[in-house]
Amino acid sequence: MKIGDLVLDPFGDTAILLSEPRLSEDCMPGGEYYPDATYYEAVVFLTSFGCKDVWITDDVEVLSENR
Repeated sequence: MKIGDLVLDPFGDTAILLSEPRLSEDCMPGGEYYPDATYYEAVVFLTSFGCKDVWITDDVEVLSENR
């Protein structure tokens, strides 16, 4: 997964990836889910709503890769 990829979430929403996936702060020392969970987040641009959001990338599917 890389910046510019078109991605789909489990609810059918599509978005363009604006950042590289990174470990959630909740999973780092001092975080709410540390040390029991590990998941990654990325900033995306929602194509249907025209706004930015943060998605957990573990459940998204890449529809089209940016070259």
